[in-house]
Amino acid sequence: MIHQRVVTSGLAAALLATLGLVGSDPGLAVEPLPAKAVPKSAPPVAPELVDPAPCDGEPDFTCSTLRVPLDHTGKIEGRLHLAVAAANNADAPRGVLLLLTGGPGQPGVGLLSRVKTYLAPGVREAYRLVVLDQRGTGQGAIDCTALQESTGGSDFLTPPPEDVDACAAEIGAARDFYSTPDTVADIELLRHALGVRQMTLDGVSYGTFVAEHYALAYPSRVRSLVLDSVVPQDDYDPMLPDSAHAPARVLRDACADDPECTTDPAADLAWVVRHGRINGQPINPTRLLESLTILSIDPFDPGFHGVPAMLHSAREGDTTVLEQFLNSATSIGTPADQLSAGLHLATVCTDLAFPWGDSATPVPLRPLLFRAALARIPARAYWPFEKSIARLGNPIAGCSRWPETRPAPYADREKITAPALLLSGEHDLFTLRAWAVEQADRMPRAELVRFPGRGHALQTNEAGRAAVRDFLLG
Repeated sequence: MIHQRVVTSGLAAALLATLGLVGSDPGLAVEPLPAKAVPKSAPPVAPELVDPAPCDGEPDFTCSTLRVPLDHTGKIEGRLHLAVAAANNADAPRGVLLLLTGGPGQPGVGLLSRVKTYLAPGVREAYRLVVLDQRGTGQGAIDCTALQESTGGSDFLTPPPEDVDACAAEIGAARDFYSTPDTVADIELLRHALGVRQMTLDGVSYGTFVAEHYALAYPSRVRSLVLDSVVPQDDYDPMLPDSAHAPARVLRDACADDPECTTDPAADLAWVVRHGRINGQPINPTRLLESLTILSIDPFDPGFHGVPAMLHSAREGDTTVLEQFLNSATSIGTPADQLSAGLHLATVCTDLAFPWGDSATPVPLRPLLFRAALARIPARAYWPFEKSIARLGNPIAGCSRWPETRPAPYADREKITAPALLLSGEHDLFTLRAWAVEQADRMPRAELVRFPGRGHALQTNEAGRAAVRDFLLG
């Protein structure tokens, strides 16, 4: 679901040929809760943008702050200050284009210099580009130091139990208020503050999920949608069978396009998962899955060149390149203001439907219900990985012990009726092509464009930008 920071070094840098998609800069400031939050009748927060000033290094944009309630029901005190950057062409003929970044955990304002390049010539003039730091992100992001160091906001890496517990304690009573519907309510306040009747939303990765749920909650407020690298509005499986199974197809596709590839990379991957050793230790399967997934980031052609040979060499006993690859393509080392691990876990654990039910299920019941669900899934569903990756992956390993929270208050609506463009890369291992097809089926006015051989975040390449330009200006 996320964009992840890529750290490259040594020989693996040539193998990756990818880019960092994250940045820093102004973020979110939190007015602290009391030590123990108690229900109160809080006055509504006026939807206004305060403290406007030119954005650093972006003279065509004004940066300001949106004040929002921590709890949109008003039962709990506390306010958040969300950073917002808006282009100065407030009279743009086609209105506001709100660009939503990924994660959950990425900032928006700190990525302004990058995300504005997503827009092809003509779009910036026709629309007023706006970005915001979603709650829990940015310079004032939720920063659980130990969890940040161990996972960096990864979808896959196993979080140590003590890091999960420490992070939950650090966030405290505010844990109930970092779901996607909370962010959706913030966006509606932003629309009011901007003084517009409708907005066009352009979401990338997890940003597509936010955009979908805004459209479900406020259908009359959406002019149109761009969903780039699609996360489906529901049915995301935290057990990870789709994510574990997808590399086999993608690696075989890559091999078929390479005359020098004469092996079966999927079979080699399966062998490495089960028998591979680096310095005498078994290879960490979640680390391997994460590294392969990071390699699918665009705008460079995610052709996985060199990966089949790397896996075959590892199977034959030479793990030199594989070791460098695992140490290079990783989320470890990502700072919280670029991708907050604490916000990521707080949102995922509240948003998703788990084998044990929702986030209100008592923690002691979760392991038993998880094991029963895993027993019903055939091992082949995870090949070339093993079923154990479900237990080790971030969603289950982290959320199985995350304290009970208020379940995400989703809107009771299933169809998105706004015109929409969906972009899907055939070699995207973050957000799978089947997810885009599934989401398009729920959107009667959607057009799905599939990009053979491409990966994640398609607006970072010219073909993706052109498709969006034609849609937004057509």
